[in-house]
Amino acid sequence: DKLKRSDCRKRVEKNFSARKMAEEYVRLYESLIQILILNFMKIGIYCTNNHSYPFSKDVIYASYDVAVSEADELSTMGEDITLFAPVGTKTLAKLVTFDMLPYSDRSVNSTYTDSNSSYEYENIMMVRALNYLVDNKFDIFQTHCRPFSIINYAPLKPNLAVISTIHDPLTSPAYKILPVYNQFSNLHLVSLTKAQQELAPTVNWAGYVHNGIDTNFWKFKAERGTHLLYCGRIMPEKGADLAVQIAISSGLPLKIMGNPNHAYKGFFEEKIAPYLSDKIEFLGSVSRGEQIEVYQNALALLAPIRWPEPFGFVLIEANSCGVPVIAANKGSVPEIVQHGKNGFIVEGEENVAGFVDALKNIDLIERANCRQHVIDNFSLSKMARSYLEMYKKILA
Repeated sequence: DKLKRSDCRKRVEKNFSARKMAEEYVRLYESLIQILILNFMKIGIYCTNNHSYPFSKDVIYASYDVAVSEADELSTMGEDITLFAPVGTKTLAKLVTFDMLPYSDRSVNSTYTDSNSSYEYENIMMVRALNYLVDNKFDIFQTHCRPFSIINYAPLKPNLAVISTIHDPLTSPAYKILPVYNQFSNLHLVSLTKAQQELAPTVNWAGYVHNGIDTNFWKFKAERGTHLLYCGRIMPEKGADLAVQIAISSGLPLKIMGNPNHAYKGFFEEKIAPYLSDKIEFLGSVSRGEQIEVYQNALALLAPIRWPEPFGFVLIEANSCGVPVIAANKGSVPEIVQHGKNGFIVEGEENVAGFVDALKNIDLIERANCRQHVIDNFSLSKMARSYLEMYKKILA
């Protein structure tokens, strides 16, 4: 008698009515639809149409390497990936070329000869890609091109999530305007490292994704090498001249891999060329296949950088081959080099003596540890999965 019949009725109406059941099914269906969307995304990827991929050995295009590597790795994982690139490109992803030859093709660059023509030609493919993506109901457009190529077009397609990974150091005054783009909700900026974001702290960063490499390509060699190695563009910011002075001070031979930047011809002729000898050897541009042996036979890779390095592929390529890295404490370096594990970090500006001191302890670094560090943190699989998780977070 203490139970009220009306309370029984209210409890059923509140928790077990047909409307309540229908609402719960609707929520369930919405959740399932969201899961399906996140697990069956259509993703487009673009970097450039300046060159077909793979490109010739005299071309340095790290962001293009990342774009195609990401497309290929995600494709092998079963994702629906379309790569936008010029005729002649090889990829495991679906390839859309719009029948555009690379700008490097003589028939193209001899026709469009203005200094900005390559950028404009690149943007034409990007705009065509944007239209293609919208027409074919893609979920994600991942770009690895110059950020100012995409960020002005992305807001024109507000229903398409556009992700722009910035591969450049953000030291140029041009990047001060990046925070203004926070207002566009479909545009998501991504950095290569946490350090890169520190140069633009007011940008609404979607996150960061470390670059990855194919560790099966960059093969390990257990035996310790004999020469020092510098690998990269021959320019003051990269510190090729400091590598020469480190080699002279340590008495160790040095091999220099890299193409002199035309803009820094004087730098090469003044700071590098006079010191070339049997012990300091300039190899110039070396094909990727030939680079492996040069890496493997090195005692250490020198990275005496002067700028806030956005990432530094050579650091992880060397490590993958078993080569310890000695690098200046700039930019990405502390996120890649664990002091005393896979190399040494040198403090101070242009600290040649610090590099020489580190070389005295190079035998303390186990080459197997260098290799494992890359497998654990900088593999293609790790990079691809990091991008995939970011896409899911953006679409959620």
